[in-house]
Amino acid sequence: MALVRCEGIVLKTHALGDTSLIVVTYTREHGLLKLVAKAARRAPSRFGYALEPLSRSRFVVYHKADRDLHLLSQAEVLEPTGSRLADLTRLAHGQAALELIDRLVWGEEPHAELFDLLASVLLGVATAPVVTLPAVTLAFQLQVASLLGYRPRLDACADCGSAISPRRLFSAASGGLLCDRCAATEAGAVTLSADALAGLTLLLSRPLSEAGQWLELGEVRRTGEILRVVEEFLRHHFQRFQGLRSLEMLRSLPGFEAGKDAPCPA
Repeated sequence: MALVRCEGIVLKTHALGDTSLIVVTYTREHGLLKLVAKAARRAPSRFGYALEPLSRSRFVVYHKADRDLHLLSQAEVLEPTGSRLADLTRLAHGQAALELIDRLVWGEEPHAELFDLLASVLLGVATAPVVTLPAVTLAFQLQVASLLGYRPRLDACADCGSAISPRRLFSAASGGLLCDRCAATEAGAVTLSADALAGLTLLLSRPLSEAGQWLELGEVRRTGEILRVVEEFLRHHFQRFQGLRSLEMLRSLPGFEAGKDAPCPA
């Protein structure tokens, strides 16, 4: 057993016994960790706000390499992000980011770039204008998938590498745009609108911190269509992803234009 210090963002918690918690956190140094916080549910808790979902905290942990659960010794909050998400829209976007990491990341494998991306999106959710949050969330989903090795291919046919169809045919199963020949044998391909493809390309290739600006400037449109395409892509390439509760809520919030811009079957 080693005493380690790490920085993490709390994804979720579960009750353990009468007074304790299991805390699931994504850390910079160790990846996904599950911590046992003894007596954390007693009032007042000695951990304060440090174990609340969305909080960015510093932990001192008794770490055992061959165990799934590790004992939490100390916790200090660095950024109580959840307390800054004062309305339902911001909270839904913040929870969507946590759910995505919880579904797509597996095991104690550190990934500093992914940790920084999560920290960046939570800052954006807390501070960006509310109307720009759909673009922030979509950019986060696409860039997380890319960091984990599943980047949608938009520059050439995802199946054969040839020139893409001018009809903008996208296959979630194949992982990107298709040529006409490959699309003829792909039953699940859909036709993207020109606006959706332009937005998808922009969200995938530019810094997350700029995403809100693109929506305000009108460079990202049809966010509802993009969201559905991205969700289908994630379902095909990540076994544990079967849709997110927070994203279901997002469809009813301003900006996603739910039901008005679905992609058309190819």
